[in-house]
Amino acid sequence: MILSKISKDGVIASQLLDNQYIWGYKHLYSAAWHAIKAYIDNRMISRSLSVELLLYTSGYRQINKAIELIGIKASTKEVIGIVIGTNELESSEATDLLIETLDINLYNELLENLASKHNNVVRLLIEEGFKASEYNYLEIESAILQRIALLVLSK
Repeated sequence: MILSKISKDGVIASQLLDNQYIWGYKHLYSAAWHAIKAYIDNRMISRSLSVELLLYTSGYRQINKAIELIGIKASTKEVIGIVIGTNELESSEATDLLIETLDINLYNELLENLASKHNNVVRLLIEEGFKASEYNYLEIESAILQRIALLVLSK
């Protein structure tokens, strides 16, 4: 497995995600923050921080549903990677190794290219009961962050 190749001292979690359902940096930051908080407080939904990242980012408690939504599939064209480490050096080295292993080019604007993922995220929110077809980008971001918060509250 690709992620196991980057495991080293200081790296406590890593995850690869389909960019088409990631609504920018705040989405990832909120999911990572809540996953780390659950890890520290010993109240994780899953048994690993990497899986916890997947669950919080997707907004679903069920691993299969989270993988189905934001996991890497044969059709995935844009991948977002998250590496959480105990220190910056180890995290940076693990990130470099991940980039080398996947033989990818970094495209920093990938997360912020919201227009390319708008339809996918709006469809997801509508399925969840939001009136997202009427939302602007900030309202979509707010709805995504609400889904993450609701996951925290549903424990």
